[in-house]
Amino acid sequence: MSDEDDTRPSPGAIRKPAMRRSGCGFRYEPGELSGGVDFSRAHELLNGASEPLLRDATPDDAEAIAERVNSAYRGDISRRGWTTEADLLGGQRTDAPMIRELLAESLFRLAWDGDILIGNQQIKHLNEKTAELGMLAVAPDRQGEGIGRHLVTDAEAIARERLGCGTLKIHVLHQRAELLHWYESLGFERTGETAPFPTSQRFGKPRVKDLWFVTLKKSLLIKSSTP
Repeated sequence: MSDEDDTRPSPGAIRKPAMRRSGCGFRYEPGELSGGVDFSRAHELLNGASEPLLRDATPDDAEAIAERVNSAYRGDISRRGWTTEADLLGGQRTDAPMIRELLAESLFRLAWDGDILIGNQQIKHLNEKTAELGMLAVAPDRQGEGIGRHLVTDAEAIARERLGCGTLKIHVLHQRAELLHWYESLGFERTGETAPFPTSQRFGKPRVKDLWFVTLKKSLLIKSSTP
């Protein structure tokens, strides 16, 4: 066989199209690649990432929570991620004393990678039917890895199984279109309700006018199949 014979398979080539891979460890059947390849989990595969360890917070975690929330939403460091509110608000998003106050009336769940706090969220029991999700924050340099989605799934399970609630609500600034769409992609729906932004500068100093929240909710009830 000559060097110019292009019928010879290259080393390691797989002859059957059904067995070819996208390069991310996924197997595709013929025709499945016509719409493009989904690389959304490539980071996890390449880095051997696993789900973070989740646990309840204690008052001793207040400083770390405040630092994580502020880094995700305020200041230049938050601009490294897509959750930043730096163009809308200056100052802090929260502080350790505020977190300690909130811990007395709500639950915080923390996501850890070793000894590094990479994400957190607050779950408040509003009434027997409804819980509220707030302060969902992921370290700017870890956003895009699925940590936020994992936290939301955890919040739903806590609200449903521990608190006995059938509905989970959230409030998102109406200017945050991309964040609103992200929650909608997770099954949250706009209720048509709104809520005012706090006037206390303890929550930040507005850099734009007309700040207010859009309210969304998600049903946590398991829908029975039609017989």
